[in-house]
Amino acid sequence: MNEWEQGRGTIEYLVRAGRLERVTLEGNDESVNPILGRAGRRLTTATAGLDGGDIDGAFVAAYDSYRMAAESLLARQGLRATGGEGSHVTVEDAVSAQFTGDIRAFAKSTYERFRRARHTAQYFDPDAPEITAADASWAIETARSAVDGAGVIIGSGNLARFDSS
Repeated sequence: MNEWEQGRGTIEYLVRAGRLERVTLEGNDESVNPILGRAGRRLTTATAGLDGGDIDGAFVAAYDSYRMAAESLLARQGLRATGGEGSHVTVEDAVSAQFTGDIRAFAKSTYERFRRARHTAQYFDPDAPEITAADASWAIETARSAVDGAGVIIGSGNLARFDSS
């Protein structure tokens, strides 16, 4: 496996700041593949939710799938966001810095839009615009692109454990 250089400065900063932590994964692929599998199953749930008329639920499930795809890439590197407030933003920062060139769905602006709209869908905000079926369809397609892209990168063998310089 090769060292992943894209976004290295961002990852080093997030580790130093205590927002990302190193994790030891026994049999790295065996630990990462279930995360990607869960992401795929959650995508199926999102599609079924939209087909059944649960627009907010479909959007939230699509976001979960998208985030799991992002977390699978970090896990492959032996990294995870520390828990608590801001952990979703940490995943966003880490993955956007490293993988946008290979997975356009992880562009910072896309991730930010997705994360904020998911918050609206998950936690009712009467002042927020209603999430529409078109929004949920966008979320599902964006998540599908992220899951597929993460699978390609992980399967390529080019993503190694992150080691600071």
